[in-house]
Amino acid sequence: MSIVSMQKMSVVAHNSERSKLLRIFIKLGCVEIIKNQEVKPKENDRDRKDKLESKKFRVAFAMNFIREISKEMQFIDKKSAPKINLKKENRLIALEEYEEVGDNDIEIFAKIDEMEKINNEIVDLRSEKTRLNALREQLNIYKDLSLAFDKAKTTSSVTVILGTLPIEKAETLKQSLPAETVAEVHLGDKLASVAIITHNDFIEEVYAILNENEFIKTTLDYNLTASEKIAEIDERIKQINVRIEELIRLALNYVNMLSTLKIIYDFYQLELSKIDFISSSERTKKAILLEAWVPTDKKQTIIDAIGEKCSKVEIAFRDPIEGETPPTLVKTNKVVGAFSGITDMFGSPNYKEQDPNLFVAFFYFLIFGIMIGDAGYGLLMAIACFAFVKIKKPVKKSGQMMIMFGFCGISTFIWGALLGGWFAIDIPEGSFLDKITWFNPLEEPLKMFMLSLGVGVLQIGTGFFLSGLAKIKSGDRITMAKGILSDFGWVVIFLGLLCLFPNIMVYLDAIEGGAEWFGVAGNVGMYMAIVGFVMIIVGGALGKKNPIKMLGGAFGSVYGAINIVSDLLSYSRLFGLGLTTGVIGLVMNELGMIIVDMVGPVGWVFAVIIFVGGHIFNLAINLLGAYVHDSRLQYIEFFGRFYDGSGRAFKPLGSDVKYTYLDN
Repeated sequence: MSIVSMQKMSVVAHNSERSKLLRIFIKLGCVEIIKNQEVKPKENDRDRKDKLESKKFRVAFAMNFIREISKEMQFIDKKSAPKINLKKENRLIALEEYEEVGDNDIEIFAKIDEMEKINNEIVDLRSEKTRLNALREQLNIYKDLSLAFDKAKTTSSVTVILGTLPIEKAETLKQSLPAETVAEVHLGDKLASVAIITHNDFIEEVYAILNENEFIKTTLDYNLTASEKIAEIDERIKQINVRIEELIRLALNYVNMLSTLKIIYDFYQLELSKIDFISSSERTKKAILLEAWVPTDKKQTIIDAIGEKCSKVEIAFRDPIEGETPPTLVKTNKVVGAFSGITDMFGSPNYKEQDPNLFVAFFYFLIFGIMIGDAGYGLLMAIACFAFVKIKKPVKKSGQMMIMFGFCGISTFIWGALLGGWFAIDIPEGSFLDKITWFNPLEEPLKMFMLSLGVGVLQIGTGFFLSGLAKIKSGDRITMAKGILSDFGWVVIFLGLLCLFPNIMVYLDAIEGGAEWFGVAGNVGMYMAIVGFVMIIVGGALGKKNPIKMLGGAFGSVYGAINIVSDLLSYSRLFGLGLTTGVIGLVMNELGMIIVDMVGPVGWVFAVIIFVGGHIFNLAINLLGAYVHDSRLQYIEFFGRFYDGSGRAFKPLGSDVKYTYLDN
């Protein structure tokens, strides 16, 4: 549980060794390139990069096309629809496999060409369908007219007019037209369709009346009636739907290519990473200078690997100099590493910063169990998560979250047993489960509240301790003194509060009183708190020569205690969430029993459904709540004391693959 020491590696090599070096770096997985921003990419590098980007884009299209086709197949035939997963492949892939797929990409792109043609035809058909539906909507207004659209014309003696007007104007129009005019009017939802036949002698009068009634002449000129044209459109739409379904079923043949597409996508990503490395490195016609950060403990491994494959190479290593900020690589064991994702979501530690993962793992484990506080739920969580890891065998760090929740399940089981939580079922008095129960939060909520604050005192005190430790290591005397007085002052106060804690718990009947050391611990705790209070006052005044500023600094330190109290009260969320789990579980149990009492033995069928469904809901909602609130306590109340998280995670060459895991 520490930050790995880094060294800067400089490699001067003949251009003929360039490809070998990059391949070695990718296989080792411990070399992070340093890009020289002053070096401009060469023309051939840009051309090659553009070609690879174009290929990668087409592969991405193919994967998304397969996913969309699968979704559409769900609506056509759910049983035939394949399940598409664009997450990372859960297996380690050797660099040789990437290279083999990449070297034989002609057949792959032939298939992608076919997919693009299918997609283009589907797009064209859907565009046509959209146009036809819009036309159908337009024709629908005229569907009851008996005249074909091409009949709307003027002859030597008669004029035929087709169009629409607002529905409220229809009756007025019929009454206003000359008697010598024939009008066919059909009412729609908002518009009325009109066909008018009139002698040319009355045409001007008819047009005047039509204009008064907001008449709009149609621009359609089909040699069919509206109903005939609608039938023709419906038939064409039916043909389009059939063809689209045929194309979708045809496209399903490419589903089995998905794994290969993922590999070739990441192969191009690896090749692009190589180009970025090369194009940002200094070079001449015959040689190249490569620079990178590498873990110190991998130095000999790198030297041996290069020496075995390359002959025209010179390597040099050195420690970081002032002003350089190496990337951060954290070394942890499997248990602590399972919780490292919580820290990573906040930010990687600075290279010179304390690695917080050990403390995050401890407190996250501790707090999570209290927040859920049901041993039954904890047992289910632990079994489910560890069984998933055992069966699925996730590679590299992909299963860290499940392992973390598995450990949190163990914490929940322990705290649930101590707090008497077993699916919110009443524990028989005198039973084994009753004997190992410390107290029931629903019956003694004040004890639960004090327990929550006690955890807060422990975690915030640890944060102050780590902050003081970092300041002592800084080497600056004023900073060191402030760390000892201000930060350690709070540590002393919190230790005093923890010494008082047994007395408080005795007062609340959470533990049995009578032990002689309780009184002694209480007195010691009181004096420790006073000493700590004096320390933070002195620490606030330290480094200020002006008496007024000294007084202001001391007052500021005391005033800052308000924020500490506020942060401590944030831990009441342990109390709230812990009670919530029990209350919801109890309600579900009571609801099930009410059904049994009302219906009789048959009611047990419904009761079991309520029990199972209710407890699944209770576990799910409180699992989410515990995850979010536990994380918040780490980020705000804990990290706020000592952790900056401004570092940059170590990203070796080959680590930016998206859909696969490189075996290195």
